[in-house]
Amino acid sequence: MTVLEIMIVLAIIGFMSYLAVSGFRFLSGAALSEDTSDLALVLRRTQLMSIEGGVPTRVVIDFDKHAYWVEVCTGDPTLSRTKEEEKADAETAQEELDKARQRLATLPGGQMQASSPEEEAKMAAALAGRKVGGRICAPAGSGPAAEQLGPLFSGDAMGRELRRALQQHRGVKFREVWVQHLEKSTSGGQVSISFFPLGFAEKAIVELGTGDGDDDIETILVHGLTGRVEIRAGALRDPDDHMLRDVKGQREAER
Repeated sequence: MTVLEIMIVLAIIGFMSYLAVSGFRFLSGAALSEDTSDLALVLRRTQLMSIEGGVPTRVVIDFDKHAYWVEVCTGDPTLSRTKEEEKADAETAQEELDKARQRLATLPGGQMQASSPEEEAKMAAALAGRKVGGRICAPAGSGPAAEQLGPLFSGDAMGRELRRALQQHRGVKFREVWVQHLEKSTSGGQVSISFFPLGFAEKAIVELGTGDGDDDIETILVHGLTGRVEIRAGALRDPDDHMLRDVKGQREAER
């Protein structure tokens, strides 16, 4: 082969590579916009479920599974500010109750003896603490709140459920999430965004992207007072500018 022929082959290979990369970026960008819109719609539907059913609801985001789903909560409607996301579900509550009953059974005779099964259950719940007496959440359509809410409609035109996954095969992933009940943002494990029966929500920021750089990012904002869900192109320059604004629009010193 001559030098000219080699140069032509290399030019063709480079052009085909450019087309392949451009096509993948186009598909990834379309998938990012689609997944961002889907998540925003689920967040809005979750707020409506809370208002319609009169119970707290939340959207749980799982970074490891690249998925999210809706849960309905019973018990204490308030949120506690913590360093890490607390697991609050029926399985955890039952485990804590079983441990509390075992502790009660090992006490010497005459100490903290219950006169009835109902009193024993109350003692065990008190001994178990917040994980039982506080907020218990379960996926929508199951758990104690299922009968209260009745049939659930996702509001999706294609009839999809309120449990969905990102298009990971096209590079879409959760990048970072800020919520009011956590002291810092999170980029791993699970995190939840809560909505309440009166229509308000906890402030939140959800960043989705198709890479580790600052390109191809879309951001979802959840406003606290109204529960409004907003989509913005790109990443926020200063997340605290959203998280630290009070109802009057003034910036607070801390969350």
